[in-house]
Amino acid sequence: MKHLRSILFAAMATMLLTSCFSSKKAQLQEVLHQATGVQQADQKMLDDTRAKVDDRLKIEAIDPNIADSIRFKIGRYALDLDSMKNAVAFIDEKINTSRRAYHTNKGKIDSSFALIDRYKSHSNYRLRRFTMINESLDIIINQQHMFDLAAFFGSGKYEIPEDRKSVAEKSFSPLIDSLVAFYNRYADVDKKATLVILGYADGAGFNTESEIYPILIEMLKDSTASKEKLNQKLSELRSINIGNLMEVSLEKKIPNYKEIKSIDFFFVESGKGEEYPSKRVTDYKTDDERRRVVLLFWNILPK
Repeated sequence: MKHLRSILFAAMATMLLTSCFSSKKAQLQEVLHQATGVQQADQKMLDDTRAKVDDRLKIEAIDPNIADSIRFKIGRYALDLDSMKNAVAFIDEKINTSRRAYHTNKGKIDSSFALIDRYKSHSNYRLRRFTMINESLDIIINQQHMFDLAAFFGSGKYEIPEDRKSVAEKSFSPLIDSLVAFYNRYADVDKKATLVILGYADGAGFNTESEIYPILIEMLKDSTASKEKLNQKLSELRSINIGNLMEVSLEKKIPNYKEIKSIDFFFVESGKGEEYPSKRVTDYKTDDERRRVVLLFWNILPK
């Protein structure tokens, strides 16, 4: 009789444990179901943003430097998402294998749930930052920052004369204002602004007796430099001078920024030489006019 009672007790205990595990398993599966929903939403957000970057780059609405910086940022979020996916998959496998597998891996399962909780707790943080990235891409498509270098530089020149600097600053003012306005809409987000300045030359040759010719030759350390090399260097110098002016203009706008702890601006100044500027430039009818263009791109990303 004692033996029978022991068997019955063991059976009842097993049934109770099985029942408890089934209940626990149902609870865990519900948590995993919610986590999978977050995972799918975030994956779509990542994929849509990647596609938008590719689209903007294809139509030359953004510079490759900006595209790369956005892709890098997306890549960091993708790594976090992959970690969450792996945690969900690990837990799902263990709780659906057996009760023994669940208890054997209880420590790792708890750690995986902690990772999922941390990821979910940052949902608003990620959404805010992806909203910022996507809005910046939408603004870029609606604003074409193109300027005629002839308004700032004389033929064969790269320094902006003092009496032309006010004209140049006035030309850039709308761009600076749009950058400030965007920055202020995300005053709560730690961020970094990238400004890409591409300078062009008009493709003309250089008189060896001109003032600029020996300067460029000295900078290139090449007395036999071709017209193309000379114009490449000239376009680089122009982009640098525009960048310097932009920095001064931004400093003047500092009082208009909200909640400024530090303004983190990164300038990419690049010369494109005699390269044809952009398919989007339609206001310039001749080849030489098109080459007298400076393109500016800006983007502000969360850190």
